[in-house]
Amino acid sequence: MILELRNKKLLPSGATDVTSISRSSVLPPEYLQALSSEHVQAVIVLVDGMFFQERKRVAQLAASRLLAAVYGFREHVDAGGLISYGVNLADNFRRAATCVVKILKGAKPGDLAVEFPNKLELIINLKTSKALGGRPFTDTGLRGRTR
Repeated sequence: MILELRNKKLLPSGATDVTSISRSSVLPPEYLQALSSEHVQAVIVLVDGMFFQERKRVAQLAASRLLAAVYGFREHVDAGGLISYGVNLADNFRRAATCVVKILKGAKPGDLAVEFPNKLELIINLKTSKALGGRPFTDTGLRGRTR
């Protein structure tokens, strides 16, 4: 991963170019340090398999630099992230299973309708919010389960 900040490209320590970046050097702490030193207050973490796999580490690094981070899946918030807004993966897998059942019953895959998830979730980690010095969202009128 290469971080571009104000037209400067940052590579992980020891990397000389994109091809020399190893899996173990993904999201090195100096990236978030660079963001902190540039007075960045929040980041949006892209929906990506690597970030999903490293979600605990990403949340820990963001918290250590006091960066508010917004994610695309609730699993990031479960791992300690601040806020997620997006689809529920479990619901999507259940919906995919219904498509598989239809195909197994003889439907042609090309005849199935393309569906967009009709439910998006906003999940806020109140514990992380408090640790970052934010208000606990009590006056926003949000209702539901708290974490």
